[in-house]
Formats: sequence, structure tokens, C-alpha cells
Amino acid sequence: MIIHPGKHTKLKSFPVPIKSVKITGFFSRYLENNRKISIPLLYRLFEKYGTIDNFRVAAGLKKGEITRRLATDSDLYKWMEAVSWDLHSDYNESRATLLENLIKLISRTQESSGYIDTFYTGSFKKLRFTDLDNGHELYCGGHLIQSAIAHYRTTGKSHFLDIAIKWANFILKKYEAKQILKNDGHPEVEMALVELYRTTGNEKYLYLAEQMLTMPYVHLGNKNFLQMKEVNGHAVRMMYLCCGASDYYGESGDIKYFKKLKLLYDDLCAGKYYITGGIGSRYQGESFGLKYELPNLRAYCETCASIALMMWLYRMFLLEPESHYFDLFETALYNSFLASVSLNGKKYFYVNPLSSTGTHQRQFWYRTTCCPPNFQRFMASLPGYFYAVNNNSIWVNLYDENQAIIELPSGDKISLDIKTKYPWNGNVFINTSSPKRPIYLYLRIPSWSHKTIVNDGRVTIFSKSGCYHRLKIIGSTMIQLKFDISSKFYVSHPSVESNRSCIAIKRGPIVYCFEDIDNKFNIFDFSVPQQNLIEKFEEILGGIFALYGNGYAGENRLPLYQVCQDCSQKQFFYKNVRFKMIPYFAWANRRQSKMIIWVPYTREHKDE
Repeated sequence: MIIHPGKHTKLKSFPVPIKSVKITGFFSRYLENNRKISIPLLYRLFEKYGTIDNFRVAAGLKKGEITRRLATDSDLYKWMEAVSWDLHSDYNESRATLLENLIKLISRTQESSGYIDTFYTGSFKKLRFTDLDNGHELYCGGHLIQSAIAHYRTTGKSHFLDIAIKWANFILKKYEAKQILKNDGHPEVEMALVELYRTTGNEKYLYLAEQMLTMPYVHLGNKNFLQMKEVNGHAVRMMYLCCGASDYYGESGDIKYFKKLKLLYDDLCAGKYYITGGIGSRYQGESFGLKYELPNLRAYCETCASIALMMWLYRMFLLEPESHYFDLFETALYNSFLASVSLNGKKYFYVNPLSSTGTHQRQFWYRTTCCPPNFQRFMASLPGYFYAVNNNSIWVNLYDENQAIIELPSGDKISLDIKTKYPWNGNVFINTSSPKRPIYLYLRIPSWSHKTIVNDGRVTIFSKSGCYHRLKIIGSTMIQLKFDISSKFYVSHPSVESNRSCIAIKRGPIVYCFEDIDNKFNIFDFSVPQQNLIEKFEEILGGIFALYGNGYAGENRLPLYQVCQDCSQKQFFYKNVRFKMIPYFAWANRRQSKMIIWVPYTREHKDE
């Protein structure tokens, strides 16, 4: 969720409200699909599979059995958060009424003590707080808090927030009475409690978050946060924990937490994320692997992990507004995150591998339904990540065609009108209108743009990559950015075993892949030389830039192993082929297909 910065974040003012930013470019399609297709469809699936009936049964409004899918309450809460943020952008009376009816249902379900979790009702009531390591009780409560805060910030109404406060007070009393002696096995409630403190001013929620952070996390090496030396264990849990610790530091200023956060971030960047921005390389435990353990075919890269990573990166940016946080945020956003949903907004990936033999397909529904509503709430809140404000300065973090009206702490209102075809084109035109006093714009220059031109209407300069470029503006100004969006070949660290002697191709922020539907050869027996690629815009898959080039495909005439007579010479049989690549986010949208990102690099081959 979009959070409010804390006392010790460098960016002090509140986030730019979602309703203040109207996206009309690349992401407008996804926002519309989210609003008109994804959110309504998931509600119907919740009705079909019993997610909402669980509350009706628990409230005594309907007879039947609870669908015992662990943590399914959190799926509804995330969906309600998505609706709240979407109403912030585009108010709709029928959706607002539906949300109000669900809030009434949740209120009927909540016990007088404040406890609420439909899984632990009926005969399962005796199991409450007996398995915090795996039971997700506090995890569900954390999502309840976040959803209620989103609704409160959208509508100004407090009745949903009151439900969350009642639950939080119940849990707080349990901890104060030492009836609960450990934290939840799935971190999440920590960041929710800090945000509840920011919303209500009740410092007890902040202290409870701190208490949890000092307890060991069983699925993350059985250590408390300050004892951790690397990102490890379940990827989503690890990222949610880092979010909670970031929020706690933002309020407490305890430097030990910031130093630990930086250590963990450096460990992540040193060898534990994919070129797509995906994280979590192991199916076992949905977890991080060792440094450089980044398999492609068996990459796990859960959708929720990409979302959790972006949530953490945003928080780190608030703590120190440096561009590398949003560089990685952008990578995850355009690649691992967007790939997780079909272009029609109906199906989802739970796992996002970097290659596929053709068996990996998106689905309408998963028994563990965390990813679809998580995608929906993040997408609905996306306009709130584009800008950040501090005093008389505005940070421009992401680029898409949009119109924004941003209020500064002084009360001055700044209008920004951005015209661009980003990410397909590197030209960005920013029209600003501000009072006759100095305002500063901090424009993110992506690390992948090696030659960026900035023109503020007076002078043209070349900006270095990987920074925020500061511009002073007064009154109405036209700014032009020209990013170097061109196809580039990437190699990985030689210790990444899966990618040795291989290359991947990116164009601006977008990772490209080979899909067998476009190529009449075996994409798993294929190599490319470094060359100039042909970039061509095509009206397929909603409109994309496709890349074309020449490579070498195997003839499949080789035994599994053979003696190397002269290992300096190639012993393989190849033929020249023409290849086509599409953005990774668009794969698996036409038919069942094979896919690969990393392919062998070769300097020379001869037809044989």
C-alpha cells in the first residue's frame, strides 16, 4: 500500500494522492483492465469458491462449512484495498456500495473481543494462536489494517478503520498479557501496525511492531531482524519483513535498523535478483537461494515477491531518495510484475520463470489466491508511486503519459502534463505550471540510459545515468528528456551458472524473450552473435516493439556427449536463422508456447 513517510524519512511530506495523477499512457490499459475486468472477475470467483461465504457462515448469516483455505481472509482484504485505491482514481457508486456491504459483513463477523479470522471459527476455534509459525492469523490481521486504512484515506469514513483498530487492540492486549510470546511466521502485520500508528497516533502500535521485530522469524533462519546477515528464506516474507523494519526505522530513527536494511539491500543486489526484477529462486520454501543461484527454467519468482520487493524499494527511497531504488523498482514493474497477468486481465501467473518448455500457463484461480488480489491492489495504487514531494521539491520517479496536480507543503499547487510514448520511445515532454517562486524537479535518469539529453527550455545538457537530475523551474516551463532507449546486450556475473556464455537483451526498461510461436526453430538450441537488432513496432499483443536479428539454430545431429578432438574448434552443426523477440511481459498470451530469455552468445559460426 502507499504509506505515509515517517519522522526520520528524508522525504517528509505525504505521498502524492492517487487521485492527483491521471495516467493516460502505457499503464492506462492496465489500470482500465484492472478496474473493469480483473477486480469484478475476482469478486465473482470469491463468491464461487466460498471466500465471502466464509464470513457469512462465521457471522451466522448462512449455514454451511467454512472453506478451510489458510489465509483466505487476507485475499478478500487485499481485494477490498484494491477497490478502495481504485475508487480514489475513479469513483463508482456501485463499487462503493459493494465495498460498504462487505464492511458491514466483516463487522458482523468480528467477535466482541475484536478477534476475526474465519478459518479459526467453529471447531477450529480452539486452535487460535497455537501455530503462529504457520497459521497466518496476524498476517490476515495486517491485511485487514491495510485495507481499512486505504478505505479511510479514500472515503474519510472511519467505520472500517474502527474494525481494524478493534482487532489491533485485541492483539495488543494479548501481547501485553504475554498470552502471545512470538510473532507471526509470515511477516506483514509489522508494517500495518506502523501505518496504523501513523494514522491514529497511538504509539502502542509502534511499540508492538518493534516487539515483533525483536523476536525470531522461524521461516527466515529463526533469527530476529537485527540478527539477519543476508536476505534468505521465503522471499515474500523476507520482503514484507524489510518493509516493516523500514517503516519502524522511519518512525524510530534507530540507526541499527537502517544499517541492517542497507546490508540486506546490498546482499540482494549483489547476487539474488533476476534481470526481470523477480526474486526467490527456489521452489523449495518459495525462497531465496545462495548468492548467484538464479536458475531460469526453475525460477520461482512469485508474483507477490515482485510486489513485496517494489513495496520495500519505495520505502528505501523514502529513507534516502536515490535513483537506484526506483531503477530496480522499474525493472520489476515492467517485467516480472506485468508478466504475471494476462493482457486481457483475466489470468495470472503465481510463478514467473525466465524460460519455459511450454507447460507454464496463467490461470483464473489458485487455491492459494494471494497473487491476483495483490496484483490488483498494487496496480490500483500505481499512480501514487510516480511522484514524491519534499518541501518545494518534486521527485519524478516513473515515466508515463499523465497529468498531475501536486500540492506542496507550502500550499502551492504545481501542474505537470507529461507527453510520452515511454517505454517504447525515450522522448519525454514535461509541461509545468507553478507559482512565481522557485520549484525544484528531481528527474530520475535510469541507469540503462547511457546518453540522456535534458533541455529545460534554456540550455541543453547531457546528464549522467543513474541519478536524479535537479532542475530549478519558475512559472510555466517546457522540459524535454531524451532517454537512450535502444536494444542492448546484457551478460550476467560468471558465477551465475545458468547464464554462463549467455546473453539477454533489454530495450530501455523492458526485458525481451524468444517465444517459439514467433520462431521456426528450437529456441533451446540456439545462439546469437552480438549485432545491431532491427526494432519494429507491431500492432500485436496490444502494440509492442518487436526485435529482429540473425542467429544460429542447431541441427540436432549430435550425441549427448562426444570426445573433443580439438576443443578450440566448434564441433556443432548450425544453420543461419532469422529470429524475433517480444517483451517478456507479453509472453504466453497467444497460445501455449516455449519461452527463453538467456541464450548462448557466439562470435562466429559457419553453416555446416
